[in-house]
Amino acid sequence: MRSGIRRPLLALLCLGLSQLQAQGQKTEAPRYPEQSQIVVHQEAAPNDDDAGNAAQEMQTPVLGFVSSAEQGELRLLLGIPGASALGQPLAVPAGLRNLYFAPNQSYALLAPKTGDFLGLMTFQGADEGAVASICGAIPQPDIVAFSPGTSTAALYSRAEGRLQVITGLPDSPQLARVVPGSDLPDEVRYLAVADDGVTLLEGTVHNAVYVLPQLGLPRLLYTAGDLQGMAFAPRTDDLVAFDRAAGTAFLLQDVDGASAYLPLADGLSGLDGNVFLQTSRAGAVIASTKSSTLWEINLQSFKVQNIPLPGMPQMLQPLRISGDFLLFFRTGLPAWILDSNSAEGSISFVPAGAAPSKHPKPLPFSTIHVLKGDQSEQPDLVSQGASGAACTGVAEPTPGPKPLPRPSF
Repeated sequence: MRSGIRRPLLALLCLGLSQLQAQGQKTEAPRYPEQSQIVVHQEAAPNDDDAGNAAQEMQTPVLGFVSSAEQGELRLLLGIPGASALGQPLAVPAGLRNLYFAPNQSYALLAPKTGDFLGLMTFQGADEGAVASICGAIPQPDIVAFSPGTSTAALYSRAEGRLQVITGLPDSPQLARVVPGSDLPDEVRYLAVADDGVTLLEGTVHNAVYVLPQLGLPRLLYTAGDLQGMAFAPRTDDLVAFDRAAGTAFLLQDVDGASAYLPLADGLSGLDGNVFLQTSRAGAVIASTKSSTLWEINLQSFKVQNIPLPGMPQMLQPLRISGDFLLFFRTGLPAWILDSNSAEGSISFVPAGAAPSKHPKPLPFSTIHVLKGDQSEQPDLVSQGASGAACTGVAEPTPGPKPLPRPSF
């Protein structure tokens, strides 16, 4: 594969996966726990030989959360990559259609199977926190995209024919933009929103990438052969994307300005099925449901490596620590975790949990309003039940100028 990787600025080096081979053991210092990481505090049993001593405090890092919306399951993932275990199930609202974790898993958006409210669940420590419904947000979105810093989410519904951008998440959600489907250049396949909460891109079903400015018409950035994923790099307006037809990962730099195309790697073949593309501080990761090889790209050094997997991944879900991803989770089977923060990258397993998959008491919803353009304190409606609640006082932003007619293909 070395000959198939381009070197636009720096030589791109293929690195071997150390954890899956006998040589190349890691020598770097452990990263856990980080300052921003949740830690579960447990009391150790007293030592029989020294009963007078106070109980010693033990700390178990929380690696993240795993979920199965179909089964209404949400569980803790305790420990560190290579030494982790599933915790007891946490309570979630009944009747979930899907659960969308923010990249750092500080909160999740909950789409109900039926109903008028999109749910917002925050995670306090190692427990599920308050659950609120966001009045005025699309309740059953087909596409959800978070900014890398997690404070902004873009939602799109084909049935409702509209796109929304919600900022201020999770504490003070504000409905920042609404784009009618008729104002979009083509049907949406992907969305990407930058950390500024303003720069918004659409990837279309016809493989084009457009900037969707707040004022003015959509602007065509690039057309791929088979666009299969796109995401902003953290704290930048640079977009990472993958063209499966060309087997190329590329960077669209400065999408709000002059914009430049930079190839990152080619020869990325065999990525059939559903493709996953995620970015983190460590770089970009590309995987697919029909490939037992995963690709990592360091966006600072431009080093590229392929990592063999034990099977076909089911997902590429960011965990608590930036650069750690959940690749596979199914009740009763071991889970897989990718740690992309080390130089080589590594895959580890989590033993299948033996605890019941569902929490015995699902949580109820309460209500919080999304107020357009209001930066003041939100009304305290969390204590009010959602039953019979109405979306009042929610004004959607006025759409901008009409775009040009959709291109014909």
